[in-house]
Amino acid sequence: MPSASANYRTLLCTSGAAAFFLPATVGRLGIAMTGIGIVWLVHARTGSYAAAGLVTGGFAVADAVAGPQLGRLVDRFGQARVLPCALGAHAGAVGLLLAGAVPDLVAGVLVGATLPQLGALSAARWSALLSGERAAALPTAFALEALANGVSYLAGPALVSVLGAAGRPGAGVLLAAALVVGGGLALAAQRRTMPPLTGRAEHRHAG
Repeated sequence: MPSASANYRTLLCTSGAAAFFLPATVGRLGIAMTGIGIVWLVHARTGSYAAAGLVTGGFAVADAVAGPQLGRLVDRFGQARVLPCALGAHAGAVGLLLAGAVPDLVAGVLVGATLPQLGALSAARWSALLSGERAAALPTAFALEALANGVSYLAGPALVSVLGAAGRPGAGVLLAAALVVGGGLALAAQRRTMPPLTGRAEHRHAG
């Protein structure tokens, strides 16, 4: 029986697979860094873990509420159209947070509301790429996605905490945003493996 690593290598050799999976993995590392980065930044700014927890809670709630809505827009209009807009808004929200231009809670909510779930977008591409006769490889692809998520959520918080403990919490938040935006834009550029559109947008493009 082939090893899991051999199966993963075979998957990534599928035409177009590595080109979307690797940028999504870079972006999800940034996503894993963002929440902890906000804790370090707000605590350094206010000296209060309560304030840091409140802002991070606002970030998490906004992410949970807005994420499905952003997913619906992606399904309807496509990753290449929606993702750059979301990433631009996310970069702006992080800029507001770093600059202290608005209250930290407001900025945290905006950061969470504009954070695209790149792992989900990558999984959707696997579903489209491995359709039909290749569908038997989907469990392995989703296992690879789960592995990437696990590694990201181990490495990301550790990396941003190193920066925070070194007295550079802003650098941690900035690095997280750079990874999200850079990985997300590289993912959006891979149009060949985009899943098909759904709903009325699909009919308009077909026409």
